[in-house]
Amino acid sequence: MKKSGLIFMIFLPFFCFGQVNDRFIDGDFTTLPAWTGITTNFQVNTSGQLQSKATTSSTSYLFTPSEAFDNATWECWVKINYNSTVYNYVSIYIASDRNELSTGCYGYFVQIGGTNKDITLWLQEGTKKTKIIDGTDKRTDRSPCELKIKVTRDSLGKFTLFSKLASETDYTQEGITVQNNIVKMSSYFGLLYVNSSATGSYFYFDDIVVTGNKAIDKENPTWTNFDLEQPNKLNLGFSEVMDFSKAAYSLNQGMGAPSSQNISADNKSVSLTFISNFERGKLYNLQVSGLTDLAGNALLINSKTIGITEPVTIGDLVINEVMFENPDSSAEYIEIYNKSDKLLDVSGLVFTTRKTDGSLNTGNKIPVKTNMLPTNYLALTSDAEKVRKYHNCPSESNILSTEWSTLNNESTTLVLCNSTKDTIYYDELTYNTNWHHVLVKNPKGVALERINPDLPTQDKNSWHSAASEVNYGTPGYKNSQFREIDAIAKESKFVWTDPEAFSPDNDGVDDVCFIRYKTDANGYVANAIIFNAVGVKVYQLASNVLLANEGFLTWDGKTDAGKNANVGVYVLYFEMFNPQTGSRKQQKLPIVVSSR
Repeated sequence: MKKSGLIFMIFLPFFCFGQVNDRFIDGDFTTLPAWTGITTNFQVNTSGQLQSKATTSSTSYLFTPSEAFDNATWECWVKINYNSTVYNYVSIYIASDRNELSTGCYGYFVQIGGTNKDITLWLQEGTKKTKIIDGTDKRTDRSPCELKIKVTRDSLGKFTLFSKLASETDYTQEGITVQNNIVKMSSYFGLLYVNSSATGSYFYFDDIVVTGNKAIDKENPTWTNFDLEQPNKLNLGFSEVMDFSKAAYSLNQGMGAPSSQNISADNKSVSLTFISNFERGKLYNLQVSGLTDLAGNALLINSKTIGITEPVTIGDLVINEVMFENPDSSAEYIEIYNKSDKLLDVSGLVFTTRKTDGSLNTGNKIPVKTNMLPTNYLALTSDAEKVRKYHNCPSESNILSTEWSTLNNESTTLVLCNSTKDTIYYDELTYNTNWHHVLVKNPKGVALERINPDLPTQDKNSWHSAASEVNYGTPGYKNSQFREIDAIAKESKFVWTDPEAFSPDNDGVDDVCFIRYKTDANGYVANAIIFNAVGVKVYQLASNVLLANEGFLTWDGKTDAGKNANVGVYVLYFEMFNPQTGSRKQQKLPIVVSSR
């Protein structure tokens, strides 16, 4: 390696927009730029190179400030006077959120050497390390190993890794270009070596040039954890490093502000302790203000509700939506609904299917620490983010990734049961693809939604295809086809339509017409027929159906021929009679099928 001229080095910073530029020509690594870390294990040698000087086996590192991340390039010369092994290798941290590694960091690094004697690019999340570019095996299988590395990253997060051995004139690309946006920005550039007891002085670094733009973090942090720890503690977790310096918290039910708080070492979570203890049967709403990430982005959701959980009993939970044939760019899911007024701990409950002999398949357990607020929804799927993105779900939608077993595209029986899968079945649904709306020619990517959680599960009239306007699914929040069923009777009428005009085009707005009725005694039987404007029967809605004291029938615009009724005015003929008393009532009502 040859050193550049002093005059060139003086003016170089003015010709590039480098975040780091160090050739150690000044014989120092503590200023211009300043490197910090395990400084006792480094020195600048007489050749003007940064050299290791560990006296025992070690993992030694230095970091210097560097915010280059978008449209960035990182270059470094490295020499290892040894054939690298798992105990002797180098890591170049091209991006890191911190300048020390006692608890890990969030960033990217290039590893030179190691088990496969290759050059690779890694993502690091705390102490978790994931290889994202796999270089050619045995490329560093030489002693000494002298080379240059170069990494580029564009503004979209596409990384390309290059290397050039001392014997080569051009860079060689290692692996393939990879896009990765797990880490959003950088604060430091670092050098690390791992040495055995005999190789403490065998590592050299030089010609470090880092150029690029500072990444602008525009993403809002999200919640990753919110749980209650009895008797008086709340634990809050977030998706990225947070600035807690201006954060304020307030809990209702007379709890007020916390008496103390404990921020985690990685600044991604906090525990709040309150003077009073939490009480069973109460729901507590936490309001958060002034809490942002390091870039100043605030939480999108600044309030959360929690309480002491209660066990699930029969009638608390129902299956509320099923996507049994997923679109290509999303995943299957089922949705459950908490009908109760309790905060339920649904951890460990199993959702599964029945075999042809009636026994249950293995199924999948709902993950631990999964709670459901009263009258709230939970969608379970193999890939929550994919489902959330595909259906453009609102921020409050509750979607959870779990283990998953593929559902049958035609029909199967879904069962929600306790962890031992014995006699406690909270809900059971045998769905069928024929339950979809007549306009749904291809059920792929269309969910079946329950019109109201209080309707009977195993009745096809309780279900409807999800609306097109929500991309045919509403996982984790209120169904597009939801309708109230507790309607107030209109004056003294015994039958009426709700609405009087509907548009069965599956767009989520008035797709179903409810024919509501109210009887004056028990035992009535009904017949209901839909006629077109010239008196031709188009649909038999009910035939000798035993009525409740009050209730409804539904018409989704389908004709007896299985087609959708044309736009126009139709006539409902509704007749109910009581075989015991001989009482008979008849009514003709207009129903308008419209288009929007």
